[in-house]
Amino acid sequence: MKNEHNEYMDMKINKDIDANINYLKELVGVGESFDIIFREYKVGRRRAASFSINGMTNDVLLTNVFQNMILFNQDDLSINTLQKLFYSHATHSQVKLVDNMHDAVISMLSGELIFFVDNEEQVIVFDARAYPVRAPEESNIEKVTRGSRDSFVETLPFSTSLIRRRLRDPNLRFEIVKVGTRSQTDVAVAYIKDIVNPDLIKIIKERLNSIVIDGVPMAEKAIEEFVLRGSKWNPLPKVRYTERPDVVAVHLLEGHVCLIVDTTPDAMILPTTFWHHVQHVEEYHQNPLIGSYLRLVRLFGILMSLLLPPVWLAMSLQQHLLPESLAFLGPRDPGIIPLGVQFILADIGVELVRMATVHVPSAQSTALGFIGAFMLGEFATKVGLFGNEVIFYTAVAAVGGFATPSVELSMTMRFFRIGLLLLVMFFKLPGLFIGIIAIFLIMLGTKSLNFPYLWPLFPFNYQAMKDVIFRLPIPKKVLRPAMLKPQDKDRQEK
Repeated sequence: MKNEHNEYMDMKINKDIDANINYLKELVGVGESFDIIFREYKVGRRRAASFSINGMTNDVLLTNVFQNMILFNQDDLSINTLQKLFYSHATHSQVKLVDNMHDAVISMLSGELIFFVDNEEQVIVFDARAYPVRAPEESNIEKVTRGSRDSFVETLPFSTSLIRRRLRDPNLRFEIVKVGTRSQTDVAVAYIKDIVNPDLIKIIKERLNSIVIDGVPMAEKAIEEFVLRGSKWNPLPKVRYTERPDVVAVHLLEGHVCLIVDTTPDAMILPTTFWHHVQHVEEYHQNPLIGSYLRLVRLFGILMSLLLPPVWLAMSLQQHLLPESLAFLGPRDPGIIPLGVQFILADIGVELVRMATVHVPSAQSTALGFIGAFMLGEFATKVGLFGNEVIFYTAVAAVGGFATPSVELSMTMRFFRIGLLLLVMFFKLPGLFIGIIAIFLIMLGTKSLNFPYLWPLFPFNYQAMKDVIFRLPIPKKVLRPAMLKPQDKDRQEK
């Protein structure tokens, strides 16, 4: 049964302009919503009318267009009025004819102006949108010491233009898919036609077109949950988000597909592996040796973020298993609370400080950070709640988690760390091994759009593995990732 909201889906444009006007006035609420602009005109000897959204159209541009349409010899428009207006007098470059009410309404609600002429079965649509937009600024998440400082904005055409500026390839495609029966959110599917695997594009577009929901106000995250079917409770990030157009351009050249959702200032890269989340654009703005060093340090930091507190806790709870040379690992002052509980409370405290820092105004975030540091560090140890070692290892783990540009992976590592701490608390050293094996098996069984999450480690690919561990010189990157099965495998013409 069709939703009453979509009753105009198959409705054609009526020749009677009054029927169209009355229907649209009722549908979009002319007189009820202040931002719906309705205007009537006289074109030759015929009546005309337009509908638009206040604040979303370029009034100066449209005024010039309408002056050219209305000020002419009336006898010229006695026959084929709409066709003559469209081909001879509608001088705006972005204009089209629409013959059904659904497309006309969606165009109008998207910010375009629709123009009706009496006794015509089509409507002229002017794309003279004045987008609400902020200027591209440097990304707060993916900062670099060298390289471009622009990043995506919430307005889709501006974001796609930043990519087009970097990839002047005629095969670059931005296909629009509308998602949400009520929101009609624009989702741009970006890919390079003669590189990308056609099966990958087919899967993504089929899943986008199969989304049945009234709206996606959470934008890219809601789209991700629809596109990536399977286990919804797997915390591992299966797509990579980026705010940088240069990062998107690199992945498009490799054969990935990127989804850009209108109203969001980032792009979704898919499919991705674990290794995509531990790489940063800064590495490619440095010497290959320095870039490799930075990448290895980042990998070490992420590993420490996951393993350091659980390993130290396991060693502390079973000190008799330690050789004499490692006896210093035990706590000097364990504090009042059990060590495992201390670690979990410290982790929760760090998370609370992080959340509060995000939510408070930027002017207060620095002061909040100092307050959190004193509360968790100085005073907690003085009153005996936490041991000094607990504070130290928690701080090292927190810094290691912030080393990755992927916020999603950082949160996943914190979640896994708490799980390991709980296992160590109850089962000690065997619990640590069980947890590590469980995390590895979860990663091994995870897939992003049917692509193995740990590739090129499993299944093993030596050449690709070198590229994810080390930052290889660009002239050495002659092949695109084999996992993606690109049509054009060579990056350098022979």
